[in-house]
Amino acid sequence: MTRILFYSSANLNTIDGSAIWVQSVAETLHVGATTEIVLPLRAPETRDVITGLLRRLPRVELVPAQRAVSRKVGANGLATNEAVDLIERLDQEKPFDVILIRKFEVAQAAVRRPSLRARLWSTYVLEPENDPKSAAHVRDLTEIAVGSCYLVAQSEEMRALTEAIVPAARGKTILLPPAIPSSPARRADPDRIVPRLVYTGKFSPFYPVRQMVGFFEELRGEIPSLEFHVVGDKIHRPREEPSHAPLLDRALTGTPGLIWHGGLPRDQVELLIAEGGVALSLWDYRFGSRMNDLVISTKLLDYASVGVPVILNRTAAQESVLGPDYPLFVTSLDQVLPLLRRTLSDPVLYREASERTFAGSRAFTYPNAFAGIAPFLAGTGSGELLHRSKLPGAERNIGVLGTAARPDRQSAIEAIATALATRDERYRVVVAAGPPAGHAGAIASLSYAPADDPPNWLRIVGPVLVDPSDAAALEQLAAAGSTPITAMEPERVLASIFGLAGGDGAAPTA
Repeated sequence: MTRILFYSSANLNTIDGSAIWVQSVAETLHVGATTEIVLPLRAPETRDVITGLLRRLPRVELVPAQRAVSRKVGANGLATNEAVDLIERLDQEKPFDVILIRKFEVAQAAVRRPSLRARLWSTYVLEPENDPKSAAHVRDLTEIAVGSCYLVAQSEEMRALTEAIVPAARGKTILLPPAIPSSPARRADPDRIVPRLVYTGKFSPFYPVRQMVGFFEELRGEIPSLEFHVVGDKIHRPREEPSHAPLLDRALTGTPGLIWHGGLPRDQVELLIAEGGVALSLWDYRFGSRMNDLVISTKLLDYASVGVPVILNRTAAQESVLGPDYPLFVTSLDQVLPLLRRTLSDPVLYREASERTFAGSRAFTYPNAFAGIAPFLAGTGSGELLHRSKLPGAERNIGVLGTAARPDRQSAIEAIATALATRDERYRVVVAAGPPAGHAGAIASLSYAPADDPPNWLRIVGPVLVDPSDAAALEQLAAAGSTPITAMEPERVLASIFGLAGGDGAAPTA
């Protein structure tokens, strides 16, 4: 069996994205037939809206917060060091193979415990609430990266940012997104426009629920049968916005046609959404970081899992789920009301959006999410880090790897860099070695980036020049999906490059 300690600082008594994420990841880990998951609770259990679903999983053990300390644990739950003390004690009682922790402060405390470091998966530690430009914060992130077996990101975009900010994370950051059941208990009917709006989640100023209520009220004057179904019970009370909570309370309890369900278990939310309508997932950037653009929203996946149309902000991560041409993206709140009118009156648009959300959600089922981490749980995942998408612009960076980068090949490499830049000034040659003496900076289109981190070096280059007898280099390229070029003559390289890449319309050179 693979024993996994899984800890999050989320309070599972409340309904928000972080609590739903815990249930989602537990379900994902449970896909493995030989996994055992031990999940310490941060706070005393006062209701089973999340924990009830977790107890249905036979290989998940919930550990009460009270086991951590002799004092009475209040609603705020365990302090950071208390949580890590409990984790260490549970590990001493029966060792874990993996210790998966979500929360920056808890991960930092855990890497300072030598007994935990070798098995620690520090999860989502690059948080939108913290400043990635702070030198002190980057030092803390580096400490976590160095002391962890893996860092865990939820999207390719967030992984790229993590590795850009924290070089120590390169080659050891893996993906574990939120996830959904393999198939919904029920799918929404894409051919029947249902006059309903739906919102699920927490109520912070970043999620402009009051504005959503305003859209609903205006539309209800035009569509008297329209309803607005709202799920969630975590209302933020920010000091800088003292009117937020009272106004929201009034809107949720006093708006005709608005049905506020409070907190519901995720399986009940799925059935509610599947009754149809248009779901809303909107952000107000006055109250949140742009780093949220790199987050895959649990809310979006829950909506998409049953195939309802979703109106949402256009972001890099959400485009990766639904495609850049998904028809219900918005870039400002001003666009929401007219788009709602269209979606609720246009059967073709309603159907297209419904089918697109359902199709986009399929990559995020529990089995698919588990398949991404299974090699790392088994200890065979290092090669998997080579199987990663190239970074933007990589196709015009031509790599030189292995014995092809020997100093005696320098003249040939310089000739290739000059020929490529003459053909198309956007092309560069990137050599996986340090520059020979006297050659650094000699040619603008030639640079040196030693491949001391092959997974990431291979992401910044497209085709790679390699010696046909260099078996190790060829194996790396095959694992990474990179195209080897075994010629070193400029004319043959140009023919290969522009033949492979299409040359942006240019015909391949003979």
